[in-house]
Amino acid sequence: MIANSISAGYAEANSIIPPIPPGVRLSTLDNGLTLIVREDHSAPVVSAQVWCKAGSIDEGNWLGAGLSHVLEHMLFKGTTTRAAGRIDQEVQDAGGYMNAYTSFDRTVYWINVPNTGATVAIDILCDVVQNATLPADELAKEKQVILREMDMNQDDPGQRSARRLFETAYTKSPYRYTVIGYPDIYNEVQREDIFAYYHEKYAPNNLFIIIIGDIKAREVEAQVRSAFASAKARPLPLSALPQEPKQVAAREVIEETSIEMGHFHFSWHIPELRHPDVPLLEVLATLLGSGRSSRLYREVRDRKGLVVSADTWTYTPGNPGLFGMSAVVEPDKFASARDAMLAEVERMKTELVTTEEMTKAVKQFTASTLASRKTVQGQAQDLGSSWMAANDLNFSARYLEAIKRATPADLQRVAREYLTPENRTLYALLPSGAAPKAAEEVSLFAEKPIQKFEFTNGLRLLVKEDHRLPFVEFRAVFKGGVLSETLANNGGALLMAKMLLQGTPTRTAEQIATEIETLGGSIESDGRNNSFGINAEVICTEFNN
Repeated sequence: MIANSISAGYAEANSIIPPIPPGVRLSTLDNGLTLIVREDHSAPVVSAQVWCKAGSIDEGNWLGAGLSHVLEHMLFKGTTTRAAGRIDQEVQDAGGYMNAYTSFDRTVYWINVPNTGATVAIDILCDVVQNATLPADELAKEKQVILREMDMNQDDPGQRSARRLFETAYTKSPYRYTVIGYPDIYNEVQREDIFAYYHEKYAPNNLFIIIIGDIKAREVEAQVRSAFASAKARPLPLSALPQEPKQVAAREVIEETSIEMGHFHFSWHIPELRHPDVPLLEVLATLLGSGRSSRLYREVRDRKGLVVSADTWTYTPGNPGLFGMSAVVEPDKFASARDAMLAEVERMKTELVTTEEMTKAVKQFTASTLASRKTVQGQAQDLGSSWMAANDLNFSARYLEAIKRATPADLQRVAREYLTPENRTLYALLPSGAAPKAAEEVSLFAEKPIQKFEFTNGLRLLVKEDHRLPFVEFRAVFKGGVLSETLANNGGALLMAKMLLQGTPTRTAEQIATEIETLGGSIESDGRNNSFGINAEVICTEFNN
């Protein structure tokens, strides 16, 4: 009932908030390119961005190579009309700044300029996503730069531990592979592989452009349409990503290396961003570990002095994501800090947060979200993220409304539902020698000798106790077999062995089989060269009954 009421509230908010934010123009060209434009004359600046809907999870046979990241480095290195270095010069002459970033599911290129440089910025972005040449000499340089970046990420304990968390939390999903790639795979990539990936992914129907600032919307739209006039839509390969199986048991990986402070992370799998529970988990994360008044900061850092820093976060892509906690600790405080942070999670399940604490967390998240829109670049990023996540330019507004409707009972429910021990992953990277020592293993199954019993009738019984598995094995062996046969009774031993299970004076063959199998067991007979007999096995708990 609670989940249904949340979904109903979501639907109500969606009906109030318009599909497109005020002042935003949304259009789609015949070739599939989407253009998002907003005039903002509050300052004489412009942010132009191109979003390619391809990131590290979309690299197909080259998964783990970091092809999207290579293109991030290469697209500003030259086009069919602009030689290497010219793009940098043009942006600088226009008084602007350019950069790019790559994530799991996107690669984004942006240029911020004064309003006088808007035409140049738009022209460059339209050029690089259509006509990049990926010069061989520039590629050779950038490949070395990327290798050094990989080394730095490995040397940085924060980066390394975050990467290893994803490699541990995800077992099948491509989110387990680092965005930048792995040297062994990356080193096999050739220029033709990168160029083929560029041509495949940078089709106009796999791009969208956002332009916000002191512009005239119709003019920039006309410029973009002209720049893509000859570009045709191209077939895009079906991207069927492996689904991450439900985690059914806690995972824990603790590694040591030559560092001074320990870095560790918890994560729990959560639904995709559009699920109505995700805004509630966002509030929960804010309350637990955002700011100096958060529970982790107050309880674990200030009052108990167990961490140098601690925070809580959500990773919420279009696909199912993660709820997480991270901390930096002194080497000897890892175990205590780990337990204290988990205790705060458990408190969320057993105690309702106060209305005041709830209100504070909602205001914190709202303020941080709105603050990101102070600049035209932030506005473009907000619209791009909403379009990427849900094809809904007002998705972030709907998300904020859902945040504002959260209640203490909602937080308790999602904490109980998602932050369970069996859904939890822990990764820790600790200084050498700082990992908690495992308790010395004591064998619960001490080796016991074989005991021999002899009865007056000559029967000998051998018994050996072994409690590693709950089975009892029986074997009755009698002298005989093939070597005791003659030409006259050849085959008799095997025939007799088979007949042993065909019935007795008190049990039929069916009764024998049914009684044994009811005990979870099995029985069979055999005839050998110098013996014959019967073998049986039952589960010992049933046998004892």
